[in-house]
Amino acid sequence: MSEKNVHAGHRQRMYEKAEKIGYENLPEHELLEIMLFSAIPRANTNVIAHELIKKFGSAYGALTAPLDELLKVEGVGPAAAKFLRSLPMTMRAVAASKNAYLRDGYTKKDSNPDDLREYICSQYLDTDQERIIVWYLTPTLKIINHSVFESGSFDSAAVNMSAIVREAVTSGAAYVILSHNHPSGIAFPSEADRMVTTEIREALECVGVKLFDHIISAGAEYYSFRERMF
Repeated sequence: MSEKNVHAGHRQRMYEKAEKIGYENLPEHELLEIMLFSAIPRANTNVIAHELIKKFGSAYGALTAPLDELLKVEGVGPAAAKFLRSLPMTMRAVAASKNAYLRDGYTKKDSNPDDLREYICSQYLDTDQERIIVWYLTPTLKIINHSVFESGSFDSAAVNMSAIVREAVTSGAAYVILSHNHPSGIAFPSEADRMVTTEIREALECVGVKLFDHIISAGAEYYSFRERMF
């Protein structure tokens, strides 16, 4: 059997394995190996993937490495290096498209709290910086609008109360959902989280709007004030 046919059979088996167990469950070197199939049609990408992991520590490290550093890895040429570097940007673009698609759906249909919570938590998957997002909703939990506040911490200074109340009134919202993330991975609320939640809840009540929930996203974990306290 020719070397070309051996590689072809191996690549097909790798694709079948990935489909069977899920790409996210592959060892990182095998994930990189499959990624490189498109950019390196004939060489043994398994060896190259191992070298990339050895040099950069992980698949993420390889995908975000500078081009000149990628080119130092044996077997990685300009085309493969550019391909690897393009993948994170491509994934961000796809994620943005998905978010826009989902957001459009949530503006046109009634929602339930669980679906909304999952969608809101998904908005923090692409960042390791603390971000505050305020969601304005109809009585049937359709999203009307949202506001994003970038902040290094969650406190009264970071949350523009008057802007939130003003947007709630002008958008005709019945409910508001407050959300922010804990990059630490610990979803439990701090004293500042509790204090700001109370302040926003009281401020919204003055204009006839209800704070439906405050969701803290922390990676795979979350904390819902509605589920625990409201």
